[in-house]
Amino acid sequence: MATTYFGIQTALDLGRDPRRDRLAELVRNHREAPDLLAQRRCWSRAADLLAPLSDRIVLGTWDLLREGADEAWEEWSSGLEAMASWPREDFGRDGNLLLVSVIALVEGGSNADRTLGDVCDLPEATWHQPATYAALFRTMPMLNLTNVLGSGLYLAPRPDQPGFSHRVLTGEGFEYLTAVGGR
Repeated sequence: MATTYFGIQTALDLGRDPRRDRLAELVRNHREAPDLLAQRRCWSRAADLLAPLSDRIVLGTWDLLREGADEAWEEWSSGLEAMASWPREDFGRDGNLLLVSVIALVEGGSNADRTLGDVCDLPEATWHQPATYAALFRTMPMLNLTNVLGSGLYLAPRPDQPGFSHRVLTGEGFEYLTAVGGR
């Protein structure tokens, strides 16, 4: 079966903002969502929380892949799961950046695939603007979830840990992150 991978990863400058705890709760709710209706509610809440925070995005990346989608899904999902066990030192000192990731694997050629294609068909000059990330965060609740083979909402570091330092997220292993909005 043909598949499509969609992923967003952003570094938000949230510091001690209470929305960080709400994001952590959404991650837990997404993992526990028993059915499509609960998943849609979770994605809607995530979009409602994340889209207005787009002006707080410092670094980001996003992608829509129709070739190599299964491999991208496996690489991203396993990497994001592994990040949960990173020691505190790996986040850097005095960090306040929160890494928020949304990933999805959808049936190729499906309604969800076409919706993603429409949303992601953007002029290159707008790829790393806050408004683009806001629109991308609003995409998941728009999808026909019966076409979604897998999805994930991730937050790093855990709420009980300080955030990433800017130095860490612009260094080795995070070269793919790009400054957002000219930051």
